[in-house]
Amino acid sequence: MTILLAILIFGVIIAIHELGHFGFAKLFRIKVDEFAIGMGPAIFKKQKGETLYTLRALPIGGFCAFEGEDESSDSPRSFNNAAIWKKIIILAAGGIMNLILGFILVVLVTSLNGNRPDENGVRPEHYITSTTIGRFYPDAMSEKTGLQVGDTIIAVNGMKVYVDGDVSYQFARDTDGVFDMTVLRGGVKVDLEDVTFDLIQNEDGSQRIIIDFLVEPIKKTPKTVLEYSVKKTVYISRVVIMSFIDLVAGRYPINDMSGPVGVVSVIGSVIVEEADFLENFITVVNLAALITINIGIFNLLPFPALDGGRIVLRIVEGVIRRKIKPEIESKIHFIGFALLMVLMVFATYNDIVNFIL
Repeated sequence: MTILLAILIFGVIIAIHELGHFGFAKLFRIKVDEFAIGMGPAIFKKQKGETLYTLRALPIGGFCAFEGEDESSDSPRSFNNAAIWKKIIILAAGGIMNLILGFILVVLVTSLNGNRPDENGVRPEHYITSTTIGRFYPDAMSEKTGLQVGDTIIAVNGMKVYVDGDVSYQFARDTDGVFDMTVLRGGVKVDLEDVTFDLIQNEDGSQRIIIDFLVEPIKKTPKTVLEYSVKKTVYISRVVIMSFIDLVAGRYPINDMSGPVGVVSVIGSVIVEEADFLENFITVVNLAALITINIGIFNLLPFPALDGGRIVLRIVEGVIRRKIKPEIESKIHFIGFALLMVLMVFATYNDIVNFIL
């Protein structure tokens, strides 16, 4: 069941991504030779018009094969003969479609969250979590060191806060429980230095802060749901980028990297047998939003073989005012693809080792 659910989630995300490329290619009258979902040998083929549609055995990717993308072509409808701005839009469309899908899923999760009944079967008033402090727990250290009821947190350690997740993310990265915060107090920005939280030690010896306050709820309306969803999508996108930077900088060990097996494992772990359908549905949709935004951002990174790398080469062509030879570009992307495959194999190995242990 978990594997089927994972294939469905990946399939939809990949299809949306490739449809972004496909749709704009068709809009700009670029010939698409093949539209494929999955990688490896084809298990289903259908020729419709000038495009071959295929479903491939491995649900780990997909592609749109454009006429003249990786080789020379004299066709006026080939990719390499299109205007540079059209190429950039086509290449960026896949990742952007993933981000749009992520936003739609965040809207769905935000709309449904808070609808679960309590132990008495009463459904609480719908709400969204804010960043405005509603009350403190007794003897709250953060209250003693600067925070007040009614403060709206707008920055933590210099990082702008969009949603409650931004605050939680900064708290999770902390090691000493001391923060510089900017709050909105009575309509005025106030900078607070050394706001302190008590620490508690985990079983593994690490420490985490004790969040000693509760925030005010925001009543759900179409307006507040859309506003929160936009901010939440920005938050997830930023966390993806920051996490990647942290990984490259060595803040987190590379062994923490996860591949397809790890994602399938996570999908299985979030489904709770005792939970009702709505609760599991919200959890799975929220995970799908994280995955599709992650894929969208990752594909737009300026790395060879990724859409972002191809966009960079198109920009270079615009600067030097001549086309890069297809054979040279193919070699660049081949090297990038090989490195990505090594990275994927390593991540999958980590997943299997972590699964066994």
